[in-house]
Amino acid sequence: MRAIAVFLLVLGQLALCQGGWRCTQGPLLNEALAAQVDASLGQAVATDTNGQAYSLSGDYWKALPYANLKHVSVGEAGIWGIDASDHIYKYVGGSWALVPGSLIQIDAGGDGFVVGVNAGNHIYCLASAYTMGFNGHSAVSWKEVGGGLKYFSCGPYGCWGANSGDAIYFNPLTSAATCSFSGWQHISGSLKMIEVGTDGNAFGVNSSGHVYQRTGITKELPQGSGWHFIRCLGTMTQVSYDLGTIYGVSTTGVIMKATA
Repeated sequence: MRAIAVFLLVLGQLALCQGGWRCTQGPLLNEALAAQVDASLGQAVATDTNGQAYSLSGDYWKALPYANLKHVSVGEAGIWGIDASDHIYKYVGGSWALVPGSLIQIDAGGDGFVVGVNAGNHIYCLASAYTMGFNGHSAVSWKEVGGGLKYFSCGPYGCWGANSGDAIYFNPLTSAATCSFSGWQHISGSLKMIEVGTDGNAFGVNSSGHVYQRTGITKELPQGSGWHFIRCLGTMTQVSYDLGTIYGVSTTGVIMKATA
């Protein structure tokens, strides 16, 4: 029955494709319901509703060691995760190494650095000097970034975030090595989460589950100029983007893909 339901869902999504995006169903997580997905540098990771983390290998999801993770992220700094108790981990040598600190969401999409937010909506950044060589025993020093957000994601031009009221903000990056930014800019619109890819393109989901792409992003105008509704993905809880592909988790726990 589930296979039939998924098939009908995909047919419905494909019928709504527009704006140059083609939407299809992604690989299933070993029959488990997806909770979250993240992609960067040609890699993708995900978690299911049981706290199991996966990495995508070809067209199949490979289970990573179990650590009851609710959020995972992949990027130049490696694979990082957050467990149900807000503990932070980095995937090192085939196992999860505990990282000092406490976060509810993490993003490894920056230029070697990692960012995240804690339960108090405080924003933190871990510079590449700590992330790249972390082996489970080395010390780290999280730098607090001023402001308050519930979701934070970084790319080559700067970082995007959404606060507790779904307001959107952009903060241009001035130094990846020192986790330095030039200051928050309020962006029109309303999103509950937003992710940025390694090419600077940003995608987010609003409170109704609709997916939007930030348009007009360039090196000269890193905050972009408008929003484009991506109808064919349907209703999503969360999205990520990498190399021309959007990965999303539907409200039914299915991973969807949209390719330009």
